[in-house]
Amino acid sequence: MYQVLLSGVPQGSILGPILFNIFINDLIFWIKDAELHNFADDNTITCTANTLEQLIKNLEKESENAVQWFKNNKMIVNPEKFQSIIVNNKISGTSNLNISLTVDGKLINPESNVTLLGLNIDNKLNFEDHISTLCKRSAGQLNALCRIKSFLGINERKAIVNSFIYANFNYCPLVWHFCSKRTMEKIENIQKRALRFLCNDYSSSYEKLLEKNKSCTMEIRRLRTLALEIYKTLNDMNPTFMKDLFHLRENTLRRPNDLNVPVRNSVKFGDKSLRSLGPTIWNLLPNNIRTTNSFSQFKTFLTTWFGPKCKCNLCCLSRI
Repeated sequence: MYQVLLSGVPQGSILGPILFNIFINDLIFWIKDAELHNFADDNTITCTANTLEQLIKNLEKESENAVQWFKNNKMIVNPEKFQSIIVNNKISGTSNLNISLTVDGKLINPESNVTLLGLNIDNKLNFEDHISTLCKRSAGQLNALCRIKSFLGINERKAIVNSFIYANFNYCPLVWHFCSKRTMEKIENIQKRALRFLCNDYSSSYEKLLEKNKSCTMEIRRLRTLALEIYKTLNDMNPTFMKDLFHLRENTLRRPNDLNVPVRNSVKFGDKSLRSLGPTIWNLLPNNIRTTNSFSQFKTFLTTWFGPKCKCNLCCLSRI
């Protein structure tokens, strides 16, 4: 039994991913005044504009172009699954905005939160809802683990914590890293509970628990991840567009590996961005770590870095 396939790509085949890329790649040529972000069969259109009216106009036009492409390729479009969000530091929320997008005859109202590839993105970009969801999930898992801890040895506990608790915070941490200090403390409290479960120690301070487990704070874990991405970018191990974020500082004889830290106009949309935080963290790393020729060696060396030693207002990571 076989059936002729007139459009699309059969699922589960070896050539499926390659054929799908060939099939969908010309979609980008239909988008002129916006950016198309594609991950497998998930497509997202982003656009910037000086006015809200121009933004809506561009998004509607490019969305219609994308819908037309799918129809030309005999694919069914389901506007019920469409979602939109407007990010603007001057807009406190979208519920009071009398705006909507019309795509393929369907009204799409902007939302205050949308889910994209497993991330809950809010229109203020503070990621409080996303992190709260992660913390609630982790807390529930820890509650279940505490009930059976008497049946688990230390090695089993470590494996479970790494596989379940830490795994919640290992997905796209650099996207939601720029959250409030209060939200960061929620994440640290989850790790403190996890360390108490590991050590069966409910009296020591958080610092003592970290020292006992030779671990670091969750914030330092994310900053190490950021340093790894910068290393891969500078050594051509990342997509080429990442090089647009990080540039070596010119005319520096003492520290030739320093990155240029861009001038920041604000904290929320200046300091709290990869373009600014990345070079800041990279320049704080010891030179012997940054100049290693092996990625695996760099990753090993990075485990010995626990953030800047100076705790002044200029260097304190909690300010970042």
